[in-house]
Amino acid sequence: MNLKNKIMKFSTVLALAVTLSSPMSALAAGPKVKYTQPGVTVQSDAAFVRYVSIDDIKNSLKDVGPINVSFDIDDTLLFSSQYFQYGKTVLTPGKFDFLKDQKFWDYVALEGDAHSIPKVSTKELIKMHMERGDNIFFITGRTRGSMYSEGYLDKTSENLKNYFNMEKVNPIDYTADTPRDGFKYDKSYYIKKHNVSIHYGDSDDDVLAAKEVGIRPIRIFRAPNSTNMPLPQAGGYGEEVLRNSAF
Repeated sequence: MNLKNKIMKFSTVLALAVTLSSPMSALAAGPKVKYTQPGVTVQSDAAFVRYVSIDDIKNSLKDVGPINVSFDIDDTLLFSSQYFQYGKTVLTPGKFDFLKDQKFWDYVALEGDAHSIPKVSTKELIKMHMERGDNIFFITGRTRGSMYSEGYLDKTSENLKNYFNMEKVNPIDYTADTPRDGFKYDKSYYIKKHNVSIHYGDSDDDVLAAKEVGIRPIRIFRAPNSTNMPLPQAGGYGEEVLRNSAF
């Protein structure tokens, strides 16, 4: 078996072997949709995946003025698994009940992701969009900290600004994993609200939300050591996949 086939086999087995519910998928409210084609959980040379680089994205926008783009947070911008591991091991041992507890989200909000690790790949991606003059929005399935009101620049917003060397930052949109205004997926409303042209995310729901609104989704690889398992099949809906974006 050649290396390509070994990688593809490992990718498929890994996705099927993990049976435990994951933290964020335990809350996922959007309808599940079957993949339309094979995908991968780790980067390979699979010809059926539409890989793009940051330069490819930049070149695809060379004749387009500034646009609005949006990013998921967990496993897209930040490696934040340590917070979810804490919830699972300390707050509600062995269970994901902490995800429905406002106290957990208040803890994360007060921490402001001080212990999360920004992904190098998305640092370069955000840099490219800032150089283009694009407006960047953050849309997360998390629940807002009770000490903050909608539209407030909370501690996580400020840390994202610092992590990604941004001159300005928009308030984070917290969906609490709840679709609204007739949309099927929780992020669709905010993607539409901000007139977003490209949405970046690691989850199936990120891709499906972008498709629901009719815009361009670009998949970010989830780090293989994330607590959010099983790893999704990147490219499984025919979407573009950003190369070298797992870390």
